[in-house]
Amino acid sequence: MEKRREPDIRGRLRAVSASRGMTAVLLAAIAAGMFLLNLLTPYVADDFVYMVDLSTKERLSGIADIFPSMAVHARRLNGRLISHGLGQLFMLWPKAVFDVVNALVYTAFLWLVCRLARLDRRRDGFLLAGVGMAFWLFTPSFGQVALWAIGSVNYLWALFFGLLYVRPYVLRFAGGTECCRRIWQKVIFCLLALPLGMYTEITSFVALFLAAALLLLDRIVHGKSLKTWLWIPVAAAAAGYVLLLSMPAELAAKQSEFSLGRLVGNLNVCVNMLMKYGTAPLCVWAAAFAVALLGGAGRDRLVLSGLFACGALGADIMPVAASYYPERCFCTTVTLLILATAVLIPELVRLKETKTCAAALAVLTVLWAFSAATGAYDVWNVHGAMRARAEDVESQRLAGAGVVSVPVITPATRYSALYGLEDLGDDPEAFPNFHMAQWYGVEGIVREK
Repeated sequence: MEKRREPDIRGRLRAVSASRGMTAVLLAAIAAGMFLLNLLTPYVADDFVYMVDLSTKERLSGIADIFPSMAVHARRLNGRLISHGLGQLFMLWPKAVFDVVNALVYTAFLWLVCRLARLDRRRDGFLLAGVGMAFWLFTPSFGQVALWAIGSVNYLWALFFGLLYVRPYVLRFAGGTECCRRIWQKVIFCLLALPLGMYTEITSFVALFLAAALLLLDRIVHGKSLKTWLWIPVAAAAAGYVLLLSMPAELAAKQSEFSLGRLVGNLNVCVNMLMKYGTAPLCVWAAAFAVALLGGAGRDRLVLSGLFACGALGADIMPVAASYYPERCFCTTVTLLILATAVLIPELVRLKETKTCAAALAVLTVLWAFSAATGAYDVWNVHGAMRARAEDVESQRLAGAGVVSVPVITPATRYSALYGLEDLGDDPEAFPNFHMAQWYGVEGIVREK
């Protein structure tokens, strides 16, 4: 009797997972949850810097101020003019505007990962839940990647735009379908490829690599012609990436950083980063890939999964030429490892590995529930501490204090945007104290000793 019921149970679960209602509830819950977390996340660290016109060191007063500010940015800081320009744009508006947009981008990002994994238009609520929980659990410095205003624009948004750019190439390889069929769609895609290439050093390059690799693999695996308009967005993105690296600040940094000793040291940092934060998602992917391969999974999914995994490892190695490798930069590697695993899930279900997938989802749910509770509590605590600080600064200002003194705020988990960032220093004229004082409207601000 149980053997007869098993197919019915599987069928009911598939129906629930594919239902419009479950998908809508999950997407709404994700968006609402992220909006609340964003709402509770204050401005921290670099946020205060990008509230200022870098050319005048005065508060931004309008969109026109962003252009001279980014000109200085290109000479002194780095070449990420698109992402930091967007960041400064949001600094002109109430933070609630960013909170709404960022929550929507995060939700769309998870939805896009699932669409790329499914390779069709079918809804898959269980896959969406698994991808969301995996990204929450495996992303180091989650708060910096998905909640911090400047950090989100640089990292979360780069992941979303990068995967959106790769999507037409994935669909062409796996399904032989054209994502942009009309002329105006192709023109817009080609035009947007240039700023995508200029967005960030790691994610933009990996997206460019994946797009070109998929076109070449389509020729090798399927025998398709290399004559396709999709090479134009590849060329445009490559041109944008060259522009990014050609900015004066980027050239100066690379000339001063490039040495054999630094490369060897950085390589060690990259390996340690992968071992520390990538071991779990890498092992999960390897196990899923082995089961799918031995079970006779479809060739296209295996190739896609392997390519995404290669992109993940490449993203981890890229900072070998950088001056430092913050944990938030590892988000590209985590995302691609999750995507490499998610691509295999529909094939594992087809191969009767439903119980294994269900067990993995159950484990993820338990781990996520504990992590979400502690992470949200930490975000709430930091929010309360920041509100108390603002009241303290205001009271000292009204009392006539020139340079105010406040305690340093120390978050407990990586889900706070402030975790791993410098809150306050001793010098009121240095970062981040100087810019924070401008925000609070006081002459200076230092930490209590």
